[in-house]
Amino acid sequence: MTIDKKKFKDEKGRYIVQGLFLEDRYNTDLSVFTFDGQDKKYKGKTYPSLKKLYLEHGDPKEYSFARKYLHDWNHWQRLCKNAVVGRHIEQWRSELSLSLVSEGVMCLIDLAVNEGSYQAAKYLADQGWDKGERGRPSKEEVEGELKKRADADSEFAEEFKLLKMHKDK
Repeated sequence: MTIDKKKFKDEKGRYIVQGLFLEDRYNTDLSVFTFDGQDKKYKGKTYPSLKKLYLEHGDPKEYSFARKYLHDWNHWQRLCKNAVVGRHIEQWRSELSLSLVSEGVMCLIDLAVNEGSYQAAKYLADQGWDKGERGRPSKEEVEGELKKRADADSEFAEEFKLLKMHKDK
């Protein structure tokens, strides 16, 4: 698919954002794409679905997608920040993420079944795709946990004293 990138800026050199989409007042002078999940024909012209292109491209970092189908990365950033277009993009991101996890799990099933991979089988048995990867706890989380422990220590301090006295007898 060849995209005419000259259509992505107006006569003053500004990025076209909402106007890129046919659904924005059906302005066929500016429109290049449709929001629909499938390409759309309107007045004899076919408008490719940017959602379909996004999902087919499968780029979770979106950089190569932006360079291929839009003017550049900055143009993509403008689309993402637009209230109307951004809502669509958030849905696409969610669907792409789910799709990538689904494909990965299917590959692991294949590895476990056909290759006898212990690690793949263990990951599947543990439902590893549902466990969010966690990094280092935040400073607030660490401080909160320390405070909870200190509160518990002070709450039971008297009981510990009594137990120690009883033990020392």
